[in-house]
Amino acid sequence: MRLGFFVVTLILIRGIWATEPELHCEKNWGERTWEGMKFHRYHLRAEHFPPNKKYRLVVESFDGIRTETFNYVSNKKGHLILIRPDEDYKDEIYAICPAKRGERLTFWMKSEDDAYCTQLVPFPLEMRSKKGIKLNLELRGEKGDKFLLSAEELETYEEIELFLAVQGNQVLLKKEEVNEYGELTALIGLPVDPHGGEAKLILKRKKEQIVFPFQWGTPALKIVGACCFEIK
Repeated sequence: MRLGFFVVTLILIRGIWATEPELHCEKNWGERTWEGMKFHRYHLRAEHFPPNKKYRLVVESFDGIRTETFNYVSNKKGHLILIRPDEDYKDEIYAICPAKRGERLTFWMKSEDDAYCTQLVPFPLEMRSKKGIKLNLELRGEKGDKFLLSAEELETYEEIELFLAVQGNQVLLKKEEVNEYGELTALIGLPVDPHGGEAKLILKRKKEQIVFPFQWGTPALKIVGACCFEIK
């Protein structure tokens, strides 16, 4: 009987930890404002992590720069528990992550032999047309000279033309059919200019012409706010 109990228990334990670890951001209600900037409040939720392992939270900005922050240990339920820098420190701990408009932040939980991540764009650069087409730009270039455009809710296989207007010139970027899901993506490259300024994407379709103004160059690299994570 003892042997049978041991085998069943072992199978159950393996079943529990067969689930892939999950890490995701959850937005808290409310936001804070400091010196005219918005601080969106979040907390990280970790589930199904293997027990009794140490992890470090690393924040990666869009340009690949990584900042190591706090240490955690996983408990028997698969949750991550903060290892406080000072056991006597009882006040709340926050991690402040500045962000640019359209910047994607990546949050890593790294151990010596594995790593898991979740991503967040706290201040999207987006618009919606009068006919419901959603356009989104994600900052990609370290000098504010590259963006990834994604368009959603277009008609399946409809033909579009995409233009870029910058520094008094308008050029055709692409002319093609939308995919079967009504989506379109394009990498937008702009001149490397220390001043930058305003540019416009123009998406032409049969039913409308959508104009999407945005900042590029140095203005695109301005910090517009921050994520405020309660660390616990």
